[in-house]
Amino acid sequence: MNGLKNILTALVLVLATVPFVAADDRDKILDQKRELERIKEDVGKSQKTLDSLRNQQVSMQRQISDADQKLSSDRKVITRLNSQLATIQKDIGRAETALADYQEQLDRTQRRFLGDIRQFYFALRGTSGTFTDNPNVERQLRRNTVFLTAMADFELGNIEEATGYLAETIDALDGLSGQSDQVKSLKKKKEVSYSLDMSRKSQHEKQLDRVRRRSMDEAERIMTLKAAAEEMERILARLEQESRRARPAESPTAGPSVFATLKGQLRSPFRGKIVVRFGNLVDPVTKLKSFSPGISIKGKAGGSVSAVASGTVAYTGNLRGYGNFVIISHDREYYTTYAGLGDIFVSEGQNVSTGVKLAASGSDGIVKFELRKGRDPLDPVTWIKFESL
Repeated sequence: MNGLKNILTALVLVLATVPFVAADDRDKILDQKRELERIKEDVGKSQKTLDSLRNQQVSMQRQISDADQKLSSDRKVITRLNSQLATIQKDIGRAETALADYQEQLDRTQRRFLGDIRQFYFALRGTSGTFTDNPNVERQLRRNTVFLTAMADFELGNIEEATGYLAETIDALDGLSGQSDQVKSLKKKKEVSYSLDMSRKSQHEKQLDRVRRRSMDEAERIMTLKAAAEEMERILARLEQESRRARPAESPTAGPSVFATLKGQLRSPFRGKIVVRFGNLVDPVTKLKSFSPGISIKGKAGGSVSAVASGTVAYTGNLRGYGNFVIISHDREYYTTYAGLGDIFVSEGQNVSTGVKLAASGSDGIVKFELRKGRDPLDPVTWIKFESL
């Protein structure tokens, strides 16, 4: 709202100097017309600024929409990976069960095989070196030997088969474990990406909210500038009427300005810290440039706001962007403005001395101070003694 402050201050200065119009009304009218043109130019600039902010809103909304689409896609991928991971975990569970079964089957088969070998060994050992004339006994011994040999061969085949199943199950389990690790890695990466996208979306939403608020402020600024232009039109009309009715008056002789000799020696109007400096500024949100015609001092709420030098109270009032404010004329050439005030303790036309309490600061404890030579803003910091801050 710094540009608005500049325009409104100029408007107030015009209002403050209206009672002194007598010497050269035509020059004053021309000055007001030029001021009106500047106001209209500021209205046009503000409209461009508002359009730029609206374009930023559209761009940010598009970014948020794109982020929503990506987040939705990432959620689907994460859900699919979770489902895939659950299936793999079930397969791993079944493979581990099968592995345990095959291991148990192999252990049983090996025990049976060893039992058959033991029986075969004892059978052969019991007949070693023994001869019998009974052919039936001889035949039975042979049958037992053949049976035990066949059983051992059968169990050996079972061992080989169980060993093969066991090896296949171990390979399958290793493959499933590898798939599980891969899916877990993909899921982790996607979840990290999702979290980052959510953070970026949140930042975009916060930035969009700031730009929206900035757009509302800029829209109010345009309305205020237009109202100021209308007020200026009325002032011009009144000045033209007064110019036609007024009689020529001799211009007073201008003497040297005492106020000009006080540069660097003025006391601060308010004790505190400078939070807004004089000159060109850049908005941290929109990156738009603006001009501050004065400084803002942050201090104690309800603190004393005093005159920086002696002069005459030219105007007191209230305007949007300024709140309650006081303008003091110094030598009819320099003007100091004290804005953001609470209660005001002086009135128009009153002569004040250096250090006289003009008002109390507002509830936010921020006092806006401007210093002008005519309508030209000057940097107050070069005029104020730092130790008085």
